[in-house]
Amino acid sequence: MQTVLSITIPFFSIIFLGTFFRARKIFNEEASRIITKFAFFVTLPPYVFLNIVKSSDKNIFQWNFIIRFEIATILIITFSFLFSKFLFQYNNRRASLFSLNSSYPNYGFLGIPLCILAFGNEAAIPISMILFADTIVLLTFATFFSSNTNESKIYKNLFFIFMNMIKNPLLVAVLIGFIFVIFNISLYPLIYKVLNILSAAAPPTLLFALGIMLWNKVDIEFVRLITVITIFRLIIHPLLVFSIFYYFPSSISPLWINVAVLSSCLPVAATTFAMAGYYETFIKETSSSILVTTILSTISVSIILYLLL
Repeated sequence: MQTVLSITIPFFSIIFLGTFFRARKIFNEEASRIITKFAFFVTLPPYVFLNIVKSSDKNIFQWNFIIRFEIATILIITFSFLFSKFLFQYNNRRASLFSLNSSYPNYGFLGIPLCILAFGNEAAIPISMILFADTIVLLTFATFFSSNTNESKIYKNLFFIFMNMIKNPLLVAVLIGFIFVIFNISLYPLIYKVLNILSAAAPPTLLFALGIMLWNKVDIEFVRLITVITIFRLIIHPLLVFSIFYYFPSSISPLWINVAVLSSCLPVAATTFAMAGYYETFIKETSSSILVTTILSTISVSIILYLLL
C-alpha cells in the first residue's frame, strides 16, 4: 500500500494544489486555459513521444489487445446511450453526450502520466494505443448520434471530428512515436535534450491545470444523473475491462492488461466538455461529472492500483 500511496498522493496533490490556488484567486479560469494549452500543445506531445521511443517495443500493433479494449468501450457507450434514452428520456444528442461522459476516461491529463509513473516507460505503448483507438471510436459514435438526421450534416460533423483529430498534437505525437519505433529512427541528441526538458514539465502542468478547472460547483439537480455516470465511469467500465482480459485468456503481457484496467477506471475526460460545448448541450452536466468523478477517482484509482501492484 505504501508503494501505491507514494504514486497517488503526489499525483492527486498537484491537482488539488491547483484547486487551492484557484480558490485563493491566484489563478482564474483564463489561467487554466493558458496552462492547459501550454501543456497540451508544448509539453505533453514530447512527453508521449519520448516515452514511446524509450520503450523500444516494435510489437506495437497488438490487435488482440486493442480489440478487447474497444469491445469494452463499445459495450459501455452503447449501453449507457440506450440507458439514458429509456431512463432519462433523452434525445439522441443529449444521450450521446451522456454516453460519452460514461465511457471516455481522462487519458490525456491523468492516464498517460499515471500509467507511466506506475508501470514505467513500457506503459507508453499500450496507453498510447488505447488513447488513439478510443478517441476514434468514441468521438465518431458521439458525432454520429449528436448530428441531425440530415445526411450532409452528419458528414459535415464527421469531417469536423476528423480534421480535429489530425490537428490534435497528442495523436500526432503518438503517430510519430510509432513511426520512430517501427523504423528504428534515431533521434538527434540536441533535439532529444530539448524534448526531454519540455517533457519533464508535462505531468505537473497538466495536473495543476486540471485542478484549477475543478474549482466549480455541482448543481444539486444533477445528483441522480451524475451518480449514474459515476457508476458507469468508475465501476462498470473497469469491471468489464477486467473481465474481458482475465476471463478470456490470451498471450497479452500482464503489464499491458494492467494498463488497460487502470485506464478504464479514470474519471471523465476533459474532451467531453469540449464536445458538449461544440454541440451546445449537456454542458453543466458534463462539468459536474468531471468534477465529481475526478474527486472520487482519488479513492477508486488508488484501490485499483493497489490491486494491480
